[in-house]
Amino acid sequence: MALSLVVTPVAMLLELVICFLGFYLGYTKKKAYGYLFAVTFLLFALFDYLGQAGLDADSLAIVNLVAVLAALAGMYLVLQEK
Repeated sequence: MALSLVVTPVAMLLELVICFLGFYLGYTKKKAYGYLFAVTFLLFALFDYLGQAGLDADSLAIVNLVAVLAALAGMYLVLQEK
């Protein structure tokens, strides 16, 4: 249990760094998948935060599903790029 008190905030920080990098990619390179990955990792950070805050499992499942769908759409765009 004590390990999660250290690992979760570190993971959240790294997720927010990836979020920032995704927004940077989307803005500077004009790549839509950058924004999608930014939203994905923002939602993952939100998922971790809300899980620590004690939000119910159903709400967390919805946040997780939306994050995964954003990642799937971003990956689709990456694969379509030539």
